Amino acid sequence: MDAGGTTTRALVTTLDGRRMGLGHARGANPNAHGADSAAAHLAQALTAALDTAGPRSRESVAAAVVGLAGASALREEHVRARMESALAQAGLPRVRAEFTGDDEVAFASGTPAPDGTVLIAGTGAIATRIEGRARTRSADGMGWLIGDEGSGFWIGHQAARETARQLSRGGALSPLARAVAKRVIPGQRPAPDRAHLPEEHARAFARTLTAAAPVTLAALAPLVSQALEQGDPAAEVIVEAAAGHLAHSVHHVRNPGERQPVVLAGGVLTGSEPVRAALMRKLTLGAAGSAITLAGCTAGGAAWLAALRAGAPEHDRRLHAVFTRTDRDPGQDRTDAA
Repeated sequence: MDAGGTTTRALVTTLDGRRMGLGHARGANPNAHGADSAAAHLAQALTAALDTAGPRSRESVAAAVVGLAGASALREEHVRARMESALAQAGLPRVRAEFTGDDEVAFASGTPAPDGTVLIAGTGAIATRIEGRARTRSADGMGWLIGDEGSGFWIGHQAARETARQLSRGGALSPLARAVAKRVIPGQRPAPDRAHLPEEHARAFARTLTAAAPVTLAALAPLVSQALEQGDPAAEVIVEAAAGHLAHSVHHVRNPGERQPVVLAGGVLTGSEPVRAALMRKLTLGAAGSAITLAGCTAGGAAWLAALRAGAPEHDRRLHAVFTRTDRDPGQDRTDAA
């Protein structure tokens, strides 16, 4: 399972990588959603995957790995108990399941190597040093309030701030501000009379955002990339700053001159070509000689780690590629087998 801040994916495979069942749910980060909601989403995704895999899937599970965003919350006994109960609710024997960080799963999806660095930039952002397929050091991952610089939330927050500034000034909006305002307060226009100053329109924009959960700002991030393609200079500033923050996190966890692989994961890096391109330019300054790859199927990476626990050969690159491929619907293998 890959249980991120926005989406949870559960994948059931055979030990040779044949995909038998897939389930989706909303995010299961207990820090972002609370233990109860996170556990409910975890159970929902896992139940769907096991149901699809067939009536004997639960008793046949040899090993399971749950890559959990916000895994540090498991240090609190009540959170761990709630998340473990979600697995039991779905019918998965607890003794066969291992919780790990979503960063370890993301790294495993991008390379079969046991050591290297993974950068996740999705709703949140964290860079992690991996040794022996386990986290040994990390940078950022501090959450939306004081960290996650360069993440989808951070980008969306910067876009909202820029939009509020432009609304306060009045006049024509840039492509970025126009798109953000249309998304947040669709159909609203500044009143034409002098009693309603432009800043009042900006305050209405701010009130709407404040009334929503902070994490929803991440949904504005794609608008920045779109505005950059239209030549918006404010969008360019945000993209370059995001890439700079992310590159700094990567360099923070790496040793000078090392050539271990770097895996890039998360919706910001896999979905935004401008941010990824800016990041690649900055990484080449401090990660020369290292292979830099995009993550594969992260739920497949978790399944591969589970297969290793069940005895699969760790140096079989072909097998790793089968587990982590992204070119097919993860539920297709079961159809083919039938």
